[in-house]
Amino acid sequence: MDLGPIGLFDSGVGGLSVLRQLQKVMPKEDYVYFADTLHMPYGLRSQAELEQIVFGICDFLLRERCRAIVMACNTSSALVLPLARQRYRVPLFGMLLPGARAAAQVTLEGRVGVLATEATIRSQAYTKALKAISPCTEVFGQACTALAPLVENGELAGAQVSDAVHDCVAPVLLQHVDTLVLGCTHYPFLLPVFNQVVPPNVKLVDPAEEAARDVQAHLSPALSGGGNTTFYVSGGVRQFGQVAGSLLGVTIEPRQVKFGAGTNGLSVEVV
Repeated sequence: MDLGPIGLFDSGVGGLSVLRQLQKVMPKEDYVYFADTLHMPYGLRSQAELEQIVFGICDFLLRERCRAIVMACNTSSALVLPLARQRYRVPLFGMLLPGARAAAQVTLEGRVGVLATEATIRSQAYTKALKAISPCTEVFGQACTALAPLVENGELAGAQVSDAVHDCVAPVLLQHVDTLVLGCTHYPFLLPVFNQVVPPNVKLVDPAEEAARDVQAHLSPALSGGGNTTFYVSGGVRQFGQVAGSLLGVTIEPRQVKFGAGTNGLSVEVV
């Protein structure tokens, strides 16, 4: 049964943390991964600009026959997902509700920290999602602007990375949280460093795990897929290929795409 691939996108390599979780629970699926490194970081983009970017990517993924789209990016999930669900008929999945649900399940004290981009924190989307599930939960957000660029450059260890993680989590730990949500899909690639910096009594939540289970629960399984992934990148192909290949432990050959003006906004075409 050929149902078409599952599409994912992010501003860079971060969404690969979602892809690898999907590949664990749905190994026979084919995937299309779009890395929009041209517009990275999303966390500094305006609402209007991000809408145009996301709609252009979604249009492209639908032309690639994707039967569902995963916004493997917390920023676009926070700012654009509700509008995208009004615009498109295919199933659209985000990161916020899975992350909030997972955090609500594991917190014992009802004190949850959220580490994310400036735009995600500013939107209060995680606070709203957690409060909807557990109204008494206290949520403490912290913007971590330094972490995603480190992952994009393939820097996952060392003094600079440890210092950046420490600077990110220290203000939230002062609030006596017992749970930390890694609210940017880049951050799970720094999990070994987080485990060194964060006290063992504080639980770390990776929304990608819950998001993958959401997709699995809502989509009919493909029976004839080969478990293949096609990669597209809007920025530097070589840089993305090297870092992404290292993160996934495989050799990948991404294809170049470019943004242009379309009749209804931005359009994406393969170079």
